[in-house]
Amino acid sequence: MTPFFFGESNHQLYGVLHPVHNTIKKNSSVLLCNAFGQEYMRSHRAYRQLAMMLTKQGYDVLRFDYRGTGDSALDLDEVNANTWVEDVNVAIGELKDISAVSNIHVVGLRLGGLIAASAINGRDDIASINLWDPVTSGEKYIDELSSELRDEYTQEDNGELNSNYQDDVGVINFNGFSLNQSLQKTLKELNIENMNLSKIKKIRHIISHESIDSEQFIKAMKNRNNFQSDLIEAPHDWNYVDKYGGILLPQPIIQGIVNCLL
Repeated sequence: MTPFFFGESNHQLYGVLHPVHNTIKKNSSVLLCNAFGQEYMRSHRAYRQLAMMLTKQGYDVLRFDYRGTGDSALDLDEVNANTWVEDVNVAIGELKDISAVSNIHVVGLRLGGLIAASAINGRDDIASINLWDPVTSGEKYIDELSSELRDEYTQEDNGELNSNYQDDVGVINFNGFSLNQSLQKTLKELNIENMNLSKIKKIRHIISHESIDSEQFIKAMKNRNNFQSDLIEAPHDWNYVDKYGGILLPQPIIQGIVNCLL
């Protein structure tokens, strides 16, 4: 495991490379695209486990932080969704150079799925995109956050909305992370259903539980010849924190993603 910085010198991205471990190297590598906010923090252990398992199957794997998040450059209020889409493309180029491969498998969890799909829109050098419980559109994501915040901050005594969830300039504050207006606007412009992913060999939709959104997404995508959807139920929700603050690994899902790439 090798941590390093890459990209433009004044706006560097922080990455962690997991090189192939004791096996024959594949002719493609794997890029892991993070979720956002608390979901990023809760999935960190699962992503690390996934990376280590993939290296044993012959893949170089790169994890990285988008600008404005983690250890990468800039603050969150300085970036938007277009910034993150650029970051994914920079990370793809970096991984191809490091690994000396021509094709990349991409894994995107939650918001990382939407950002990753946006980045590879129209590209022909992507072996597969693996969408793990993905956010399928930015508009639905913003609506989801806003709904949760309204429920949290609505005063029970009179039913009025407490404005603490959104400040005077329209910034959404969610679980310690802020989404500025530019980030919200650019996210709302992204929708996987509208993207050109026809040149990608395989679009894999991997969900840990069924939902109305997942059903709608499968219905919209099912006519694409390169699309398949798999429900992989796990005894432990990757986004669940127990009463002791522990996060349990969704091992069946991690193994399922590895199996998809074998």
